[in-house]
Amino acid sequence: MKVNFYNETKEDIKKLKKLLKDVFKNVKEHYEFNVIFVSNEKIKTLNKMYRDIDKETDVLSFPDSDDNYIGDIFISLDKAKEQAKDYNHSLSREISFLTVHGYLHLLGYDHKDELEERKMHALTESILAKAGLERT
Repeated sequence: MKVNFYNETKEDIKKLKKLLKDVFKNVKEHYEFNVIFVSNEKIKTLNKMYRDIDKETDVLSFPDSDDNYIGDIFISLDKAKEQAKDYNHSLSREISFLTVHGYLHLLGYDHKDELEERKMHALTESILAKAGLERT
């Protein structure tokens, strides 16, 4: 697994990069994708442009089918911090959850109905559990 990181915020993401490399070291597939950390303002712009939804979101995935490169995952660090506080868990857990969720979208998983949502959630939690990031 090759994860490339880009930071469009003023935050230091060194710890997040290490965290996500640890999360994905247990994933058997050998894909490449990008994780781009952005602000609420940037993700709102992307959400409006590509989904016609004029509000912030936590994560957006843009699949690509270029051999092993599977796409881009945009994560709002602002939103992740808010949600970590709201859900009463660590920023590490929230960033990991959002990244794995985005990764599964890149692979074609979705949550348009209850069955798909349960399957996607179970896969997400399985990957996070292997990295010691169970929800508490």
